[in-house]
Amino acid sequence: MRRPVPIILSAGFSSRMKESGRGIKALLEIRPGVTFLEEIYGKVSDFSGKVIVVLGADKDEIVRRVNMPEAEIVYNAGFEKGMFSSLKKGLSSLSPGKAFMINPVDCPAVKKSTYEALIRQWERSPERVHIPSFKGRRGHPAIYPARLVSEILDSPDDLSGGLNFFIEKEKEAILHFDTADKGVIMDIDTLADYQCLADAFKGGKND
Repeated sequence: MRRPVPIILSAGFSSRMKESGRGIKALLEIRPGVTFLEEIYGKVSDFSGKVIVVLGADKDEIVRRVNMPEAEIVYNAGFEKGMFSSLKKGLSSLSPGKAFMINPVDCPAVKKSTYEALIRQWERSPERVHIPSFKGRRGHPAIYPARLVSEILDSPDDLSGGLNFFIEKEKEAILHFDTADKGVIMDIDTLADYQCLADAFKGGKND
């Protein structure tokens, strides 16, 4: 069975990180020499020959500084419209009939073993929506079926609720993947978030 195509969303302004003096979120290091973007790319590229990376703000600097040799880079000129517009841009590069996995760049702490287990669950029910959860809290990455691609692409960039509209619409089709991996809910938006992540990964490897 062809596996879902990972789409890494890394098009935002990183405004809070820039205001804190840490700079571009995608280029923050999860451990020495490995950026958030490289960490996610390295894990998802192990199970998919195609990885779509959506960039927007700071795209030239990100491309210059990260090592993603086989990634398909897609530029979202309308990145100011938000994550849903970036998702649509990524989906526009998806081959027909392919499921997709959404990976926000601010969630780099997911273990490789969690990705593998989530995909095994998807393989048993490829027409369902698969969302990992930690202690009852939904997180990322999530896998969506191919049947939703055209409907998402036909939706306006400013769709009320964005992707949450489809999560609500597909609530009967959702299969949660309960995991002990707290990384699925670690959304790194602030300097405090980043400091907690850095402490957790000091000297270690997330696998």
